[in-house]
Amino acid sequence: MKTMVWWNLLKIVLIAFTLLTAFACTTAMEPTAVRTSYNSAADIDLFLATSDEDIENQALDRLKAHGVDSVQVKQFLRSTPLSNQNPVGVQSNLKLKINAKTYSYALYVPESAKPNIPMIVVMHGMGGSGANTIHKWIERLENKFVILCPTYPMGAWWSKNSENFVLRLIREIRAKYSIDPNRIFLSGLSNGAIGAYLIGMFYPDQFAGVVPIAGGITKRLMSFLVNLNNTPMYIIQGKFDPIFPIELTRRTYKILSDFKSPVIFREHKEHGAAHGGHFLPESEVPALVEWLTKQKRNTSPKVVRITREENHMKRVFWARISKGLKLAALQIPGPEMEPLNIHDGKIATLFAIDKGDNRFIVRGKNVLEFELYLSSDSIDFKKPVVVTFQSIQDKGDKLAPGEKFVAYNKKVEKSTSVLLRNFKEFHDKKFLYDAKITISTQNTVRFAASQ
Repeated sequence: MKTMVWWNLLKIVLIAFTLLTAFACTTAMEPTAVRTSYNSAADIDLFLATSDEDIENQALDRLKAHGVDSVQVKQFLRSTPLSNQNPVGVQSNLKLKINAKTYSYALYVPESAKPNIPMIVVMHGMGGSGANTIHKWIERLENKFVILCPTYPMGAWWSKNSENFVLRLIREIRAKYSIDPNRIFLSGLSNGAIGAYLIGMFYPDQFAGVVPIAGGITKRLMSFLVNLNNTPMYIIQGKFDPIFPIELTRRTYKILSDFKSPVIFREHKEHGAAHGGHFLPESEVPALVEWLTKQKRNTSPKVVRITREENHMKRVFWARISKGLKLAALQIPGPEMEPLNIHDGKIATLFAIDKGDNRFIVRGKNVLEFELYLSSDSIDFKKPVVVTFQSIQDKGDKLAPGEKFVAYNKKVEKSTSVLLRNFKEFHDKKFLYDAKITISTQNTVRFAASQ
């Protein structure tokens, strides 16, 4: 009897010990579980901050392993808050360091600025600066815009260095202030007008409008005006401009009009005291300001037309020429040391149409490879995507269509990598693409070129 009592007592003690041990282990493990819970936001931030491709891939692998999809990534990218502690008013001598070089710029943020205020970038002419440009524009725009006026040596806005400076500066200001990404404008006077044309033509999807004033471009550069087919232009130049021939601007206007691009051309007949007709008459300002207030970027045009050379191969809206046939490299050097890539060659042209219902028609000249970027806003990823391609060939003085064929016909998988890499390059929340398809046309284009 005593043996059974002791045996039952021993079982009770063992059960109690087991329960206490399990409880203690559970309690000890709880903080560890909290500490090791996955933080997808930290990996997205890490991916965007690093320049190391291995670290990028590791972050992408962790996102995939934890089932973080493009919907969740988009939510994070769109919800990133802005600081409201940045200064307002006129700031005339701000600095931006790019690599080892430091550049100046002037900035005006109205004290009455509300979230999603529009911004205009104004580039000065030779001998000017952002600081002596900004005050006139503050008067003209009457607190309706954030005004950004960069300074670059000799106003050489055609150089690759100055292009990088302008694009980087826009990104920096957008990261600090609540700028409406669909109402960013690019303008410039004289040399600044050249920059407005070139940066506008090569990056047309970044602007709601381009405003060149008292400046023009050469006939060879006019080949790239087709890129502005979805970007409104407002051109102002004097008939008696002694520095930039008015004939070049008239030709520019005709090309844009023939393309049915959205363009307004104001040819004034006024004479300035110092530079003849080479200036912006104040009488032209009210109509310009009214035009600016009405423009908004079209982020998803159904038709995208692209013309490219080797130094500018970025995506335009949802299409990209990724490889071309013996392309020219056109680059105009500036006053600073910069890597040069200049040689003769061809120009590549792409004409892409979104027909709806996952169908695309693409025509190309001197295009060896192109990419289409796809978003769940316009594509049904449960159905195949069909892309028909047709080459464009030179036949004497005329262009003739080549053979048409289905270049792509299958379902497309969403890719967090495509989404994050594209955002990292452009930092534009309005262009969040879930996937891309890459199509080679090399055999067709090379055969056409040999005919």
